[in-house]
Amino acid sequence: MCGILVYISHKEIPQSKAVKIKNLMQCRGPDDQSYKKIKFNKKNLHIFHSRLSIQDLHRRSNQPYNFKDYLLVFNGEIYNFKELKNKINSKFVTLSDTEVILHYYNLYKEKCFEYFEGMWSIVIFDLKQKKIIASRDRFGEKPILFYKKNNEIIFASQISYINEILSTNQNFNNKKINKFLQYGYKSLFKDDETFFKNINHLEKGSILTIKNNSEISKKNFWKLRKNTNIEKLPLSEHIENTKKLLIKSINLRLVSDVPVALNLSGGIDSGAICSITSKILGKKLETFSIVDSDKRYNEERLINMTAKDCGVKTNFIRLGKEIDFFDILKKSTDYNNYPVFTITNLIQYHLCSYVKKKGFKVSLSGSGADEIYGGYYDHYLMIFNELRKNNPKKFKLFKKIWSKNIKPHLRNKIFKRHNLFFKDRNFRGYIFDNFKNNKRFCKKEIKYNFNEKKYFDNLLKNRMANELFHENVPVFMHSEDLNSMQFSIENRSPFLDTSLIEYLFNVKGEQLLNQCENKFILRSSLKGILNNKVLNNKIKSGFNASILSLFNFKDKKMINNLEQKSEIYDFVDKSKIIKLVKNERLLQNNGYSKFLFSFLSLKTFMDRFN
Repeated sequence: MCGILVYISHKEIPQSKAVKIKNLMQCRGPDDQSYKKIKFNKKNLHIFHSRLSIQDLHRRSNQPYNFKDYLLVFNGEIYNFKELKNKINSKFVTLSDTEVILHYYNLYKEKCFEYFEGMWSIVIFDLKQKKIIASRDRFGEKPILFYKKNNEIIFASQISYINEILSTNQNFNNKKINKFLQYGYKSLFKDDETFFKNINHLEKGSILTIKNNSEISKKNFWKLRKNTNIEKLPLSEHIENTKKLLIKSINLRLVSDVPVALNLSGGIDSGAICSITSKILGKKLETFSIVDSDKRYNEERLINMTAKDCGVKTNFIRLGKEIDFFDILKKSTDYNNYPVFTITNLIQYHLCSYVKKKGFKVSLSGSGADEIYGGYYDHYLMIFNELRKNNPKKFKLFKKIWSKNIKPHLRNKIFKRHNLFFKDRNFRGYIFDNFKNNKRFCKKEIKYNFNEKKYFDNLLKNRMANELFHENVPVFMHSEDLNSMQFSIENRSPFLDTSLIEYLFNVKGEQLLNQCENKFILRSSLKGILNNKVLNNKIKSGFNASILSLFNFKDKKMINNLEQKSEIYDFVDKSKIIKLVKNERLLQNNGYSKFLFSFLSLKTFMDRFN
């Protein structure tokens, strides 16, 4: 895991500036910081790299890495690199995954990315062909930002690197700001834009090629494909096959020359990783968990059950108003040059600081399971719409189970409507949470305009694919990367495995939620592995906390901050915000608390970078 910065320009970089940039990149790679300048197509090619040593701790694996006529900078991990080594007849001089990338590029050119299982942002300089190849992994686990203006091109792991190399902050992207305020975090990765103009995310699963410093082309190297052979298999085989794939995925993501930790919640996702690792793979992971005093989010009892059952050491990080989360919000924003998206992301930042103190450089999380196994409340309703026509008898049974086990626990009234998609299967008025209330605070109202990309004809499958590629997982990955790397920790997500995801998206929707049980296949595959209390818990609470547990809106420092002049008030009504923070009853509402956090985060961001 590393930090990369590539700057293509006619300009020179003063030594003092190069030192400043390397210092800025040190968090992403404290073990080595390097800078190399070469002439490339009559321009200066400035290459910065900072290394967090995970595989082959020796300096021989430092970057930029050279092999034949190729030069490479790389951020991430190729988990199957040992397997890939054995498949080709090449002589290797390191024990790292870095070297394997260039050997495969030498043999297969751009097709090489299809062989890699892992997370990456890779920039390869083909010195002989005088071209640059940049690639990002299939699920966007590792960031790579792209800037092009006039005669300057930049690739970077973080926006802060771009702002530093240009010696200025770019102008705000007002459209993005308005979307975040009114639509919420699920709107943020519907496109590849950032909160700054001219800076974009490189599309996940893609390859960008630059020839002659100006000819830019882009193509995708992977997409979800339909496999009718999988679809025809019985449910029992799906359970067994995905169990094997998950175990293999976790085992791959334990490959490391440094110790590995686990972010453990009370749910089945991280519980599955903990239990498989300890009981099947025979390895004990030290765990880290957030505990909130708010009963809606407190999972301490379930966390203890998993930890005790697995025999692992636990670390509880308890939330309280003695912790200055407003200061943490400012620190995160300042370093990352990006707003914090959710309360979950903020407390994860706090969690990472404890993982760092205990000396870990790698940490696993359960992100992505809901999106590939079928774990959200609207997924039930989509299955109802499918079954009422195709299998009325099963629909009646599923609805009865749902009415008894799920409906009584739902706080969102929309999800209590079993017939939500009966009249209009394309209804998505609930995705941009609390939009109707959010827009009342905003000066420039934007219309509700929900776009969903077409991957599958099946309602549930298509919804899950959009959650995976455009709504939920991109937010998780972006935030987990920034949070962990600020503390020099590599984040890994075992559920984001290519083979596992390709398999599950070829399973019938009604099998994913068989017996009207979310994540049925995952639950079934974990029988006898994960403790029964967690395995049978049907109610989602999630890795979250109450905004009132984190911020004291009666504190003078907070009040003064809200009353100060700010560019954010070009977008929202200041008087309405002041009224909202004084209404503690209203802030108990999940929708209003989400909006207020989005506002606080954006205000902090805009005040810092205006």
